[in-house]
Amino acid sequence: MESDRHRRRISRRTFLTAAATGVGSVALAACGQTTAAPTTGATSPAASTAAAAAQPSASASAAAVASTAPTPTPVVLGTGSQQVTFWHGLGGADGATMVQMLEQYASEKPEITISSETYAWDLYYQKLPTATAAGTPPNLGLQHQWSTKQFAAQGLLQDADTLFFSQGLVPKDDYNPALIEELTVDGVTQAVPFDNAGWLNWVNTKVIKDAGLDPNNLPKNGTEFIEWAQRIVVDENGKHPNEEGFDPDRIKIYAIYPSWPRFNIVSTIWQFGGGLFSDDGKQSLLNDPKTIAAVQYWHDLSFKHHVAPVAVPGLPPSVELFASNSLALMWNGTWNLNFFKDNPEAMEVMQPMPLNSLAPDGKQAVRFDSHIFIVPQGVQEQNLQAAKDLIVWLSNHAETWATSGQVPARSSVQQQPSVQEIPSVKVAAQQFQEFGRAGQSHPAINEIVTAYEAAFSAALAGTTPPEQAMNEAHTTVQSILDRG
Repeated sequence: MESDRHRRRISRRTFLTAAATGVGSVALAACGQTTAAPTTGATSPAASTAAAAAQPSASASAAAVASTAPTPTPVVLGTGSQQVTFWHGLGGADGATMVQMLEQYASEKPEITISSETYAWDLYYQKLPTATAAGTPPNLGLQHQWSTKQFAAQGLLQDADTLFFSQGLVPKDDYNPALIEELTVDGVTQAVPFDNAGWLNWVNTKVIKDAGLDPNNLPKNGTEFIEWAQRIVVDENGKHPNEEGFDPDRIKIYAIYPSWPRFNIVSTIWQFGGGLFSDDGKQSLLNDPKTIAAVQYWHDLSFKHHVAPVAVPGLPPSVELFASNSLALMWNGTWNLNFFKDNPEAMEVMQPMPLNSLAPDGKQAVRFDSHIFIVPQGVQEQNLQAAKDLIVWLSNHAETWATSGQVPARSSVQQQPSVQEIPSVKVAAQQFQEFGRAGQSHPAINEIVTAYEAAFSAALAGTTPPEQAMNEAHTTVQSILDRG
């Protein structure tokens, strides 16, 4: 018995070691770790979701990709006769937190054996539809909220209203209404949210204080931000961008960083009052003057004002600049808490704050998404009951999930003292409730995101003028929406 208990006891460090050595080429970076420049392509699971994933379908091409991709080594927990297969793309530190939760569940349920299989997100979004069509789906999956309408339109999901909410297993009114709306198709909610994962403002108090500024008094709008940022930014000779002799090729400290456009640019577009596409999914908003103005603003931060680095291949990650005290504001994901846990010197100068507004009028907005639990079609009887039981348990124990930096999706869990004691989670939860907006979903969301992210990247890299890039993306996206 002692050896069995020891075998099931997996620490965060042990899991990270196993992830690095035992899963081959399967990507296990921390979910949503988006520190590389946008133009280099995302290397993490979450960064390879909508833009990189193939359109989920049971097509021969998807099947071919899935069949030739490496199979991950599952983490097996428990010794019971009831097998529960759980697919997801959680890797790194948040994956370790999930394994610890599954380990606890297995210890409480001796009749269960869980096989936790971690895939690169792009492979997950190919493999799940293929397996479901073939009649061999996992018992449950964890994926991103944006995929809901696409998967539902293809008939891949058993809806959550029937399985969970109508039975009172999980309280539907305990979630952010904006999130539930994005998970609802034709009046039926399709999945159970697990967290709110999105953008947060990680503030470097040392950099700001060294510039003679107050980190607790950030700029209130885009105009103030430019003036503030110019006081932050210095080149290797100590010159500021608004001073004669400033060298934009030798910048030592930046004010802000052009991280993942899917959150950075989209949050700014909503701050400016623009949009991606209409809520009814019929009209592209990418050529809206306010949308173009938001993209132009980010372009100008790099090329006109020189307060943000240009998003080109080889740009050091934002966390690297933050840790070396070369960056004032790091707009990046809630999951970066684990980076700070592993880098205590950076933790000492870090203060989590709501996303500051870059809009002319100071309007606040921040994009967030959600990891959601789904049950594929074809899961029945004992397997279905086992999947439901695990999902309900994980939802009820999301307090533990908060330690990974993610915000539990249930409002009641967000208010628990242990969750409120995590500063970044507390701040993120509050801003998501007050002015957060869930990422939009659509049956063709992969194509849509691929089009507008390519335009964002071209504008940020300076290869295409922002207005031209957005007009071209608008034409492409409108043709996708016109298909219905």
